[in-house]
Amino acid sequence: MSRNPPKRTAVASFVVSIVAAVTIFVPELVGIDGFDGGFAISFISFFIAICAAIVGVMYLGFANKLDKILRGEGLLAHWTYESDYWLDYTLKEYAEEKSEKKGLFLIVTGFALFFGLLFWVLDPEAGFIVFLVMLALIGLVAFAWQFSAWYNYKQNLRGVKEAYITKDAVYMNQRLYTWDTVFTCFEEVSQKDNHGLSLLVFKFTSATRAGPQTHTIRVPIPRGREKEAKEIVEEIRMKQ
Repeated sequence: MSRNPPKRTAVASFVVSIVAAVTIFVPELVGIDGFDGGFAISFISFFIAICAAIVGVMYLGFANKLDKILRGEGLLAHWTYESDYWLDYTLKEYAEEKSEKKGLFLIVTGFALFFGLLFWVLDPEAGFIVFLVMLALIGLVAFAWQFSAWYNYKQNLRGVKEAYITKDAVYMNQRLYTWDTVFTCFEEVSQKDNHGLSLLVFKFTSATRAGPQTHTIRVPIPRGREKEAKEIVEEIRMKQ
């Protein structure tokens, strides 16, 4: 049976929460005066303990959901892939992900250059510093774009060649994707073709601190399972 990564994350988060909770009382135990940093240590420890506990509870929910999936509860499909087919998917997914994020990079680059040059023209001295900051921002976004696509590519190369599909979640390559959570809205599931590779494409949107974020999960359909994939699409659409 596959491992349960969210369970490991939940356990680690609870350990951090417990350690931080104990640290709240350390300044008093060792005699550090509150105004000499004791209050700051306690407050930071309290904040870390709360955040870690929230993360632990959240991932514990993911772990329980994944346990049910691995037991076969509500399972619509469990697909495994041949090595050559998985490699084909990995290469095309890498190209697709880079292309998908290129548009966002170009938008950020355009805005950064526009405002950087505008400030430089309006105030040559201070504006030049702003322009350099904008160039650094472009470099940072470019790195994040390329690195995230490359990291996912490497994960897929070393990954487990299988996928589990339910009406509200996908577990593929030891990653759990679910739209059955608070502040998450399922958008659509469709069957698409990517240069000869059949895919099930899931889209859902979740609320983040930076605003709504849309997730696109592409699951390769094994050879000869296109009819089954079509039935999965229809069943998920009926249950949403």
